[in-house]
Amino acid sequence: MMPEFAKSLFGFGSKPSTPTPSQQQQQQQQQQHHPPRSTSPSSSNLPTATNSRAASVSGPQAQQQAFAPATGARTTTALSTGHYNDSGDQQQQQQQQQPVRGRLKVRVIEARGLRTPSAGSRPYVICTFDSSEFISHAPAGANPDHPSGIAIPQSRQSSSLALSKLASASSSTATSGGGGANGSANMANPTWRDEAIFDVTTGAGELEVSIYDAAHDEKYLGHARLTPELDETRPEDRWLELEARVAGEWVTGQVRVSVAYERVSARQYGPDDFEVLRLVGKGTFGQVYQVRKKDTQRIYAMKVLSKKAIVQKKEVAHTIGERNILVRTTAAQSAFIVGLKFSFQTPTDLYFVTDYMSGGELFWHLQKEGRFKEERAKFYIAELIVALENLHDHDVVYRDLKPENVLLDANGHVALCDFGLSKVNPADGKTNTFCGTTEYLAPEVLLDDKGYTKMVDFWSLGVLVFEMCCGWSPFYDKDNQQMYKNIAFGKVRFPKDALSAEGRNFVKGLLNRNPKHRLGAVDDARELRRHPFFADIDWDLLMAKKIPPPFKPHVTSETDTSNFDPEFTQASTSAVNRGFLQTSSTPLSPGIQANFQGFTYVNDSSLDDNFRRRSTMQQHDGDIDLYDDQEIQNSYNYYNLKGSELVKHLQKYQQQEEQDDDDGNESDGDVRMMDDDDFVNGQRFEL
Repeated sequence: MMPEFAKSLFGFGSKPSTPTPSQQQQQQQQQQHHPPRSTSPSSSNLPTATNSRAASVSGPQAQQQAFAPATGARTTTALSTGHYNDSGDQQQQQQQQQPVRGRLKVRVIEARGLRTPSAGSRPYVICTFDSSEFISHAPAGANPDHPSGIAIPQSRQSSSLALSKLASASSSTATSGGGGANGSANMANPTWRDEAIFDVTTGAGELEVSIYDAAHDEKYLGHARLTPELDETRPEDRWLELEARVAGEWVTGQVRVSVAYERVSARQYGPDDFEVLRLVGKGTFGQVYQVRKKDTQRIYAMKVLSKKAIVQKKEVAHTIGERNILVRTTAAQSAFIVGLKFSFQTPTDLYFVTDYMSGGELFWHLQKEGRFKEERAKFYIAELIVALENLHDHDVVYRDLKPENVLLDANGHVALCDFGLSKVNPADGKTNTFCGTTEYLAPEVLLDDKGYTKMVDFWSLGVLVFEMCCGWSPFYDKDNQQMYKNIAFGKVRFPKDALSAEGRNFVKGLLNRNPKHRLGAVDDARELRRHPFFADIDWDLLMAKKIPPPFKPHVTSETDTSNFDPEFTQASTSAVNRGFLQTSSTPLSPGIQANFQGFTYVNDSSLDDNFRRRSTMQQHDGDIDLYDDQEIQNSYNYYNLKGSELVKHLQKYQQQEEQDDDDGNESDGDVRMMDDDDFVNGQRFEL
């Protein structure tokens, strides 16, 4: 029998909804600003995100976001979303999420023996520590077309004895090694005058130094790794041998780096400790800014969420859940997941400070290029599998995998972000909240009133592989109800040259409509890693980020925003600061403030205890959540679609799936390859 929720979803038994004249005018304006997405694979670019994605939806607000014609405004954010805080007391306005253990000062001094292509080379350095990035200036004497970082002052004073000794040692050698201020620098032996100060929040980490040539299409010149000693009495000044990333790369030379650690006193952080630079994203509950931390000059991304909006949209529970997930993944130093550095609150807002990924959204690059070669897509998918494996191993279902939620760092590695729809699974492993982004919803989210499992993430991964390699979404339609039918029953057709046989088999395994037979149902992400599609991947090297990315984003400085949507980044600085400083005019009651208790953790032990008590938190969520998932089934006004045949089709499909389960047979998930003569105007579905 067809679930009541599915009947409502496909529009049975409801009257058509007619937009008001003001709604029609607003939709027309939005469509003019965001042109519709083309479904033709020959299109050179993917269209903008807004029409292709009915923004991530959950709860009662899904009526406006997911079940209306796809004209909505872009709500994608540029980093992982936030959760709620420790204290609801308005007098306790600002709280630190995690104590900064200290600061690590890194100075990139010089290199020697680089294999530079020409005298016009402009080698620059990307330093990464604990997922935070620093990008150097151009070398001394080079054409300064690559500005970044912090120039070291000629007479810099340090309150730390260790840092003072290191500063004097560095300045005495700052002009050695073939460079100079006379403009005749030898770019095979460049000298830099840069320093970076990293916040140390999670204990010992690895410092990676990578050198590229900005003048020759980001040519790779080598990298070195160092694990700094977090000891104030032991500063280091070392020459590091540059290494190749893979066999066959010709890398020569060394790089000189000095590091010194300084302990700092515990303190609380708030909005005044950060300088707002750019708007990089905007969502339902707030904005995402590129910010500079004033004491270390480190660049971060800051997400500012309105408490009032969170309460009004009944998203308190999701916000709490996201915070807990970010805390855990940050503590575990999970590869390929954006790290949470700080969180704090004011009486009106929640603040999440995460690593800033200067490579921008994967969606932005996919838009510009249309589609990726299979090897490039495989690399991204492999790193995402590791990210999902980490989440699933901690009983977290992600629920919103899409290109907009995948960021690239300056070297080209992925970082999964935005955990606003993620959830720690209950004991039975199932959840039933209707949420996600329409194009990536798994069929069981639409059709199964008994709930769904972590397998929904692998369905979304299959859609993502198809989109990256083929250039369009396999189920997209400008009408959401038609898109739901495509997801439930449509045939997926592959362009002849889009994927290898192994790649097609991998996608078909992920797009099996029966989650019990879907690839990953037996051994989760480890089953995906064993698929022949990844036969050439060394997973140990991949997880250590020792496999070179097939694409390096063009980044001119650590404040570069060119890889983000200019719709946001081109906002004037004054307008950005006005938005950042704007506060709610209506004070929130103490009862509402109490919902945000637990937002901040103050030490590592409470961090782990918080997550260990997730079984308790599930009960707590029931007290805080302002809507019941089961009530969603009757809360929507859907469009009326004639569908008696659709009901019969669905019933037949469900009966066949049940029979397959009884017989132990595996369903092919209704996914088949496309013949050339079946290819009509981009794509075609048989319903």
